[in-house]
Amino acid sequence: MTQVASGGAASAGTRRARVKPLPLVGFAPIGKHKRPGPPKPPPASSVTLTDQMWVCSGPVDLDSVTVTMTPNFPSRRGGDAVHLENGCTGRIGKLTVTTSIADGVKIGEGAHDLTIGGGSVRCLAKLPVAHQDGIQAMGGARITFQHLTIDCGRSNERLINSNLFIKKAGRSLDPPTDVVCVDCYLGGSAAHTVSIQESLRSGVRSSTLCSAKYSKLTLDVGPKAVDPVTAGDSLGTC
Repeated sequence: MTQVASGGAASAGTRRARVKPLPLVGFAPIGKHKRPGPPKPPPASSVTLTDQMWVCSGPVDLDSVTVTMTPNFPSRRGGDAVHLENGCTGRIGKLTVTTSIADGVKIGEGAHDLTIGGGSVRCLAKLPVAHQDGIQAMGGARITFQHLTIDCGRSNERLINSNLFIKKAGRSLDPPTDVVCVDCYLGGSAAHTVSIQESLRSGVRSSTLCSAKYSKLTLDVGPKAVDPVTAGDSLGTC
């Protein structure tokens, strides 16, 4: 018997016939067609948060924003309900804020060309050492609140400054400019109902201002308010 060395060629009788591979049928070449992924969800048209601050720092087109800060929130830090910050622009159809901690809304420098179409900012309580405003505008430009109710006054509680407080503050290099509440209702019993300080063309127009805790401060306009907006307001009639 003939021995075949390991690695040597096999005899003609033991050779296997070469089988030509069949072509793949029904498959596209790799890389030419990708299987479609799941459809992208539509962008959210509303935001709802509890015990979490909502920060706007880019363009928005929202039907509603609802933020509730309950007494369960542990500290003043991060306790404001809404921050409108650098880059925030666009539209919010309805803003609904209810807080028992700190400020309802803070507006910082760089927020611009933003319209809020209605809703409410209500302060039910606050942390004992907090200095509370319904809306505090420290900066920002061309921001309009329309048909908004702001009610943060409580006659038996200290350190409630104002329902609407407009004054350059914080890190802002420029004063609040064209920040206006139009056809708004501002409740009473805060130290100020509306306080317009260092700012440009900002304030309230065609709005109802209930009496402040100190009636002379229902509408307080300071000497650094340039061209303050106060036309058509009704003071102390509620």
